[in-house]
Amino acid sequence: MAKMNKNKIKIIGIMTLFIFFFNFELARASEITSENIINVVNKEREARDIDPLSADDKLQNAAKLKSTDMIVRNYFEHYAYSLTPWSFILGQDYRYSIAGENLAMGFNTSEGVVSAWMNSPAHRENILNPEFEDIGVGVVKGEFNDNGKEINTTITTEMLAKPKPKIETLIEKISQKIKSLL
Repeated sequence: MAKMNKNKIKIIGIMTLFIFFFNFELARASEITSENIINVVNKEREARDIDPLSADDKLQNAAKLKSTDMIVRNYFEHYAYSLTPWSFILGQDYRYSIAGENLAMGFNTSEGVVSAWMNSPAHRENILNPEFEDIGVGVVKGEFNDNGKEINTTITTEMLAKPKPKIETLIEKISQKIKSLL
């Protein structure tokens, strides 16, 4: 009888530890939002002494439009329907010198999204590129047709960029104005 009570105590102790650690992990996990993704990305950068990225409204709009377009047209690609990631960025009048895009689908937490990106060399390179200064994240939930099966999912688009110097942008605008007058 004493041996049985000891086993019960051990099982209860193990279950308590499991529940504690499981709940601790859930408490650390955050809902997929633009703000949460940006925070997790910046933690990755700061852990490597790379300057954090600044949220940019134009990139935010570009990323949201890209995620929405992928849900509406049912694709999950960087390039589709004659559109590029840069089409969305330029469409928001963000003039960049360099830019990058990361996509994710089907994750439940911001940490899960960023962890997957960090485990992919190309996505990791985007996140840790010290030249990037700005970020925009578009998170859209919706139905996606996966091989004939409709699934509810979340598509996340991350746009990273460095703006062109203002003088360069000004020269471009003046040049375009002159061309339109000719």
